[in-house]
Amino acid sequence: MINILIVDDERVERVALKRIIEEGIENIKIVGEAENGRSAIQLAENLQPDLILMDIQMPETDGLAAIKEISKVCPTIQYIIVSAYDTFEYARQALRLGVKDYLLKPSRVDTIIETVQNVIKRIRLEKNERNTKNREQLKIQKLLNSYHEGSRAVLETEKSILEQLQQGNVEVVQELVMSFVENCGAHGKSISETQQRLLRIVLLMSQVLNEIGVEIDTPFFSLQATSYQQLKIETQFVLEKILYSLTSMNKKISPNIFQTLKKFIVENSHRDLNLDIVAAHVKLSPDYVSKLFKEQSGTNFIDFLTECRIKNARRMMGDPTKSLKEITFEVGFHDPSYFSRVFKRSQGISPTEFRKRLLTNHQKVQ
Repeated sequence: MINILIVDDERVERVALKRIIEEGIENIKIVGEAENGRSAIQLAENLQPDLILMDIQMPETDGLAAIKEISKVCPTIQYIIVSAYDTFEYARQALRLGVKDYLLKPSRVDTIIETVQNVIKRIRLEKNERNTKNREQLKIQKLLNSYHEGSRAVLETEKSILEQLQQGNVEVVQELVMSFVENCGAHGKSISETQQRLLRIVLLMSQVLNEIGVEIDTPFFSLQATSYQQLKIETQFVLEKILYSLTSMNKKISPNIFQTLKKFIVENSHRDLNLDIVAAHVKLSPDYVSKLFKEQSGTNFIDFLTECRIKNARRMMGDPTKSLKEITFEVGFHDPSYFSRVFKRSQGISPTEFRKRLLTNHQKVQ
């Protein structure tokens, strides 16, 4: 269920939007209405909607200011700007704040429904990615709980170590583990107790590494330490053995596995891809693949997938026998109107105008 908040200072507009959306779109709920930006801020914090339809010009606090305030406390909420023709340039400013789409007043019923449906699709995709990450976090917590019921501080430390390991942050993992040893010594913990806790940590680390595709031998301490200095040396040795495998994999990933990922997405961008499917292709965790994208390409999975589809569309537009509608579905979009808006935001001109220029100049798109 997607929860929606409607914000407009005109009651007639709110009622009309509510009726159109409720009658035209399934599995949504209008959770509230606001007549100005200040009220919208309060309702957004209380109701936590997934999507807000926000009018631009309103008394007290305008739509743009409201979006800025809401985004500070509710960063996952998405927006559709509702704007009159004479405020369109103002609405464009909101698009730079991360607003997903806009509606011009007045809009046809089918345009409103299409616009809302397309943003809802993106919301569901992003929710799926967040849920995937949450499942990874839950796996870590279950691993911790299955080993012991330690103090809250110990559990939080272990959780931090495993999260950083899952993301491939080798140096941070080393710092956290060695700080753990230092803290145990500073608080008078016995050497044997600390070494036992460290053994649990390295066993958990090996399980996490195996889950993200790094095969390692079961780690162990070769001796029972008799001093904290000796324990630090032994711990560093065990860590180096464990993390060497991860470091080696990171080197292979750059660029080998990442290129495999990109190739898979490019070749399958016309399909309904998600992060789970892509990660499964290279036998890595979705969380690790997501991190890999940001590090290697400076963008995220969704944006890269969209870029592939737009690039394919540009090439297909050179074929005059294909209609824009055919191209829309062949490259992986499900709605021609949504494709047109995404294309214009990406290329600066509409698909129709792009194709007209392309065919007029007989250009070939790479």
